[in-house]
Formats: sequence, structure tokens, C-alpha cells
Amino acid sequence: MKTLLKQIKPNYIECIKSSDYKYSSSRILAKLESSSFYGELTINELRDIYNMCNIESVKVSAWDIKYGDNILIPDND
Repeated sequence: MKTLLKQIKPNYIECIKSSDYKYSSSRILAKLESSSFYGELTINELRDIYNMCNIESVKVSAWDIKYGDNILIPDND
């Protein structure tokens, strides 16, 4: 089974890696490497990812938050 680190769009992984939030980025990368399902992420972890990647939360739909469609690579890719 693929980890979330392999399921998230590469541009977002790069944003997290290059983030100024070094402690948070290390923690988020570790969580993504140890998790396989989007539902394992907490609201705080999603907030941190959005902040590190400059994703405007007002432009995120409830569907994106619930299923991660805005940050995950589509299954058919």
C-alpha cells in the first residue's frame, strides 16, 4: 500500500519540504510517510499542509477537506 507521501501531488510535497516551518514540515513529512489513508490526517495537520503550501482555505471545498481531492493525486494517474 502506498503511503500518503506518494499519494500527495509532488508540488505540495516540495512546498512542505521547502517550508520555513522546519519543525512542522518534519512532523508532517513523518506523518505522511507513516500513513496510508487521507483520513488519518488531523484537522491541524491539514491546516499545516495548507499553510505551508499557501492553499487558501476559503477556496477549499468541504469535499476537498473530507476526501483530499485538492492535494491527492487522482487514482487513475
